[in-house]
Amino acid sequence: MDFESKLDIYLGSGSRIRAKIPRLQPPRIGQLRATPFGEIWQVDWEYSEGHLHGNHELVKARAIHTLLDSSLSAFDPVAARVIDTETTGLAGGTGTYAFIIGAGFWDGDRFIVRQYVMRDFGEESAQLWAFAQDSSEGIVSFNGKCFDIPLLLNRFRLHRFEPPFENQPHLDMLFPCRQVWKRHLSSFKLVDIEKSIIGFARTDDLPSQLIPSIFFDFLQNKDDNLLYPILHHNRDDILSLYHLTVLASDLLNRYDGKGGNDDDLALSLAEMYFRRREYNQALAMLKNIRHEFAAPRTSVQARKLKALALKRQGLWQEACAEFDALYRLNPSLMAAIESAKLNEHKLRDLSGALDKVNRAIALSEFESYSGKAGTIMLADLAKRKTRILGKIARLLQS
Repeated sequence: MDFESKLDIYLGSGSRIRAKIPRLQPPRIGQLRATPFGEIWQVDWEYSEGHLHGNHELVKARAIHTLLDSSLSAFDPVAARVIDTETTGLAGGTGTYAFIIGAGFWDGDRFIVRQYVMRDFGEESAQLWAFAQDSSEGIVSFNGKCFDIPLLLNRFRLHRFEPPFENQPHLDMLFPCRQVWKRHLSSFKLVDIEKSIIGFARTDDLPSQLIPSIFFDFLQNKDDNLLYPILHHNRDDILSLYHLTVLASDLLNRYDGKGGNDDDLALSLAEMYFRRREYNQALAMLKNIRHEFAAPRTSVQARKLKALALKRQGLWQEACAEFDALYRLNPSLMAAIESAKLNEHKLRDLSGALDKVNRAIALSEFESYSGKAGTIMLADLAKRKTRILGKIARLLQS
């Protein structure tokens, strides 16, 4: 028995079994791109400006609003690549492959969605090389900072390739979407966001959880038809992500300039400015809220944010008045205690401070009966009251 026959027995697969495994055929769409590491299947989808995706036309965005990512003030979405991958698993470990790397980018007046498709594990070197050759000056992704980019970095390093995007500016749209539309959406999956915000509803879309198993089926029979739904899914992800980036930036620019009639959105944008310590912009955004029409929860949160922004700016009188208004609207320990602090330490109004502490004590005692407040809060308030009474006594004696 020759060596090849022994090897076939050892591997448990004779030549007759190997002969049944279909060979790769030339793809019916796209092209085979030559690389120093062999061929890779490349599929290009081209769209002209004005192409309708959902309710929105495809347009070039020359800049992004800084609220989307304050660290990317010079980010150019036209020069960037919109990245999305389809993988063999949900985890990002070394055993997970990105068998499709999709990249959306502008080429003149055309928006190209280019997909680098790995038809067999042996084509990964060619896939990564081709993707690296088309690298850009920035990245737009959706949860790419946690998944797509770490996964691709892993694959590049395993092949001893230099990652083309390691130090590039990266706009991950998942995080600003959660902040901008947190009062509008219950789900932040891209398919749910695009339906509600862009107006793009997919028909016969492939569920993401089925994609790995379909790819493994393709590896067995090499039937391109299995991959077409995945290609369409990936293409729509990239188109939606680009539109979402442009739409979000345009929306923020419009609210900064003229405001709008969405009180929940204005509050969310004000909170984003507040977290960036841009208090003037936060206060300007809060002026868009019409409290007579806003939902009670929105109105309360907006007044609380306004009071805190005024306090951060050192406008003690205005902040105190806002905390008092907030307490009248929605009695809370926070509003009473903040007002007491400002009256005692900043405005030197001990009578006002004592009044607010007494309100806080009464509210805290009421809440303690229902189990909402603990004894520590009551002890702190009692200590504050004693200190204020001591200050008043010393003033009367002087």
